[in-house]
Amino acid sequence: MEIWSLFTNAIVQSIEFFTSEVGVGEAMAIIIFTLLGRLLLMPINLNAMVNMYKNKKAISAIKPELDKLKIVHKDNPSEIAKYTIELYKKHNIKFLDKSSVANIASQGIFGFGMFQALQQIVFNSKFAWIANIAKPDVFLALLVGVITYFSMIMMPGSAEQTSTLLFVIPAIICIVTLINFPSALGLYWATSSVTSLFQSLVLNKYLKKQEKLKAI
Repeated sequence: MEIWSLFTNAIVQSIEFFTSEVGVGEAMAIIIFTLLGRLLLMPINLNAMVNMYKNKKAISAIKPELDKLKIVHKDNPSEIAKYTIELYKKHNIKFLDKSSVANIASQGIFGFGMFQALQQIVFNSKFAWIANIAKPDVFLALLVGVITYFSMIMMPGSAEQTSTLLFVIPAIICIVTLINFPSALGLYWATSSVTSLFQSLVLNKYLKKQEKLKAI
C-alpha cells in the first residue's frame, strides 16, 4: 500500500536524519525516534491504562457478588456467564472500549512500521556491548524479555489474580523473536518496553495518591 510505504519510508528517513544531520550513532537514532514516537502516542496509551485501572477497581468492588453467583449457579455455567455480563454492564465495566482499541491500533501500527523500517536500513555500528546492531544479540534479547515481563505486570490494569503465565508467554515470544532478528529491532523493543514500564510506575503512583486523597 502506498500510504504504508510512505509511513515506513518516513521512519527510515527520520532515523537517517538523526544519524547524518544530528550526528548521533545509529543505535541512539533508533532510541531517540522510538522515544519521540512513544511520546506522541502517550495520551492514547495513558487514557487506555487509566480505563484498565478503573475496570480493575470496579471488578474488585463487585467480587463478592461474582463469588455469590458462582455459588448459587455452580451447576449452571451459562447462568454464571449471563449474570456476570449483566453485572459488568451495570457497573460499566468494558474490556474493549474505544480507548483500548485506539491504543492497540496505534501501538500496533507504530511497532509494525518500526519493524519494517528497521529491516530496510543497512546498519553497521556497535552499541554498548553489542558488536554490531545488524546482528542478533542473545543478552539483549534476554534483557528485553525481562523488561517486557515487568512492564506487563506493572500495568495499572493488571489484576493480582492473573496467571503469571499470561505475562511469561509474551516475554518468551519476545526473546525468541529477537534472537533471530538484528539488535536494531531489540533496541527499539527495549526502548518501547522501558517507556511502558516507566509510564506504569508513574501512573500507579499517581492513581494511588489520588485514592488516598479521596479517602481523606
